[in-house]
Amino acid sequence: MDAVVPAVAGEKLLALKEQSLSQPSPRARLEAFIAGMIDLTLSDPALNDAMLRRFPNATSLIEACDRSTALGQDLIDDAHAAGTLSRDFTADDLMTVLWMAGTASHDPSPPAGWRRVVDRSIAAAWTT
Repeated sequence: MDAVVPAVAGEKLLALKEQSLSQPSPRARLEAFIAGMIDLTLSDPALNDAMLRRFPNATSLIEACDRSTALGQDLIDDAHAAGTLSRDFTADDLMTVLWMAGTASHDPSPPAGWRRVVDRSIAAAWTT
């Protein structure tokens, strides 16, 4: 796993970073990041497993995921500084939302409303 997937995952995560950072506002950047991470968990089972830490010995893969986690924290900090994201919404909340999405996308029969719950969780965090 650690021999092949980190390069592919790294490319996908780098593209997500570039796409997110190209957005015009802190809110748009964080929204793009969250949507992109959810899309990746849906489209790439190996990356989803890596984000959910199902391969604890795949250190290169975990390092790539950790860089994305750090980007998520930076985007949260920027949205807090801009005053558009509730101070109550933290990196732990982001990871929980992404965990819910990753778990649901991995489940062969997830609850039908999982994406709506994830979207509502994010929508409730915005102050404006």
